Amino acid sequence: MARNPDDPLERWQRDAERMFRDIVYSRHPASHFSQEPWAPPADLMVSGRTVRVILELAGVPRESVHVRLLGTRLEIAGRRAPVSPLPGAHYHRAEIYFGEFRRVIELPWEVDPDSVKATYRDGMLEVWLSAVPQRTGIAVRSDEK
Repeated sequence: MARNPDDPLERWQRDAERMFRDIVYSRHPASHFSQEPWAPPADLMVSGRTVRVILELAGVPRESVHVRLLGTRLEIAGRRAPVSPLPGAHYHRAEIYFGEFRRVIELPWEVDPDSVKATYRDGMLEVWLSAVPQRTGIAVRSDEK
């Protein structure tokens, strides 16, 4: 399903989430960095028997990204290091999450483990997966009449 930034329901959901975060973390602007795990945004697209998963991982080094296939679930984990503040500076606004993350994405069907391909470029991780081939019909031995 395509996202529509002009959809009033989606806009309301984003605003509600932002308001909740602002209320919960208003005591100390950087408090959510140590307490709240972050989950990078992800898109999942299906075309025929192919799945394409994209994660936005800005600032996450390639070597810290781990991709695992667990049956019909794709697990992506990693770590983003905190940004070093300026000497003597304090946070006026803090919105960038850092630390460990783990996303588990439920796939629409069983995936062929040999088909998994991943690329990481410009802070975007793309994972391509293909469904296990469907068996059609009943196999008949050639010596049967």
